[in-house]
Amino acid sequence: MTDRVPAAIAAASSIAILVYACATAPTTTNPSPASNTQVAQGQPGPGGQRGPLTDSARRVRDSVTAARRDSGAAGVLRSIAGRENLPAESVFKNIKILKGVPAGRLVNIMNMGFGRSLGVSCGFCHVPQKWDLDDKEEKNTARLMFAMVQTINRDFISKVPVDSGGPTPVVNCMTCHRGMPRPMGPDRPQGNRPPGAAPRSGG
Repeated sequence: MTDRVPAAIAAASSIAILVYACATAPTTTNPSPASNTQVAQGQPGPGGQRGPLTDSARRVRDSVTAARRDSGAAGVLRSIAGRENLPAESVFKNIKILKGVPAGRLVNIMNMGFGRSLGVSCGFCHVPQKWDLDDKEEKNTARLMFAMVQTINRDFISKVPVDSGGPTPVVNCMTCHRGMPRPMGPDRPQGNRPPGAAPRSGG
């Protein structure tokens, strides 16, 4: 019974968020042609291309993804109960990065550090319930990206002067991804920026 509670909470949260987003979705008094309406709602338009999601649709998608990810992380944490403080490599198979990190902390890093920063659920990089498999290229890419971030912080950012008593700057997944599966770049259309992302500079 207790194993089903987090999944039930995630499902109820997703439904509540969906109802809220639908109730607060923007309405138009001058509807556009059908093809334009489809593109505006993220549906395939002419040529099979999708338009940018509306703010309401993006909120629903992100909230459902976060609820699914939180539920999955809670399930993994339940499965390792009593071993959360052991090194990750002694609890999980095929740990290649983050060796020595406590197993419980590793799950939270996967959830909040990787998943939240890219706006994806666990299945983006992993084969669900077979977390150790390296079948998905995204998992290997994540390892490479992690090594890149470590190198930037250790070899470059650490040498940037900081104000006395100020925080040491760091980069992480969110620095470039900002809640998107692909890193933000100068050629990314504005409509694909997540809400609240800073506008690109012209430099």
